[in-house]
Amino acid sequence: MAGVSTESQDALAQVFEQRFAADASTTTSNELFAVANLLDQNGSLRRGLTDPSREAEQRRGIAASVLEGKVYPAVRELAIIAAGSRWSGERDLADALEHLAVLASAAAAERRGGQEAVTAVIEDLLRFTGVVEADARLQNALTDQRATAQAKKRLVSEVVALRTPEGQELVNQAVEHPRGALPAMLAERFAGVLAALQKRSIAQVTVSAPLDEQRRERLQRTLSSIYGKDLALDLTVDPEIIGGIKVQVGDEVIDGSVLARISDLGRTMTAS
Repeated sequence: MAGVSTESQDALAQVFEQRFAADASTTTSNELFAVANLLDQNGSLRRGLTDPSREAEQRRGIAASVLEGKVYPAVRELAIIAAGSRWSGERDLADALEHLAVLASAAAAERRGGQEAVTAVIEDLLRFTGVVEADARLQNALTDQRATAQAKKRLVSEVVALRTPEGQELVNQAVEHPRGALPAMLAERFAGVLAALQKRSIAQVTVSAPLDEQRRERLQRTLSSIYGKDLALDLTVDPEIIGGIKVQVGDEVIDGSVLARISDLGRTMTAS
């Protein structure tokens, strides 16, 4: 049935927030990712847990048996609840568990340092995305099937400064288990989940030259003021960009030719 998976994922997220978020940790997140990866790798298990011809209780029983003693009790219970839900396709259950893993990372960050810590995780994810998308060689290295996961994670640690443990964990997951997506795109999707929790939007900003942290923060404040809502910046550097900047928030795009509307934006970028 169309829409069943979306409704099931939303219901599962609500259960997590109500019953499990208060005690969530990075271990919770890692184990939820691990269960999602297990489903990706094990077709018979994936089909067993999503087959609509099976009774919900039977699907829950399979999940309970397979995960007994292998993950945190809370993770096992979430997987059991998820297995009892209805999913439109085989992949949807793993997608929902991945979504829960990101929510668990957000909850762990918030427990550690409040909403500022969650914002720092978003910034880590978008920093990783920006660095990778700006370097074709790095993109190729992170998608090279011959390279080990450890080698890829080591490369990331050398080229991207990540400031939060949750950001590091989510980036590692995107690199090690991209689940058919490009690592940078998956990290950006994780950032979108966290931004939605904070009721923020992500502004995709392309600039002609790199910005230091001070200019980045000033640009973020200026754009947030222009759009009347708190924005997180997904920065990309492209020396060929017309007017020195392009901003996209949702479907709206602003480029250098309409800077009259945002007259202080140029000063934001060039101010020392």
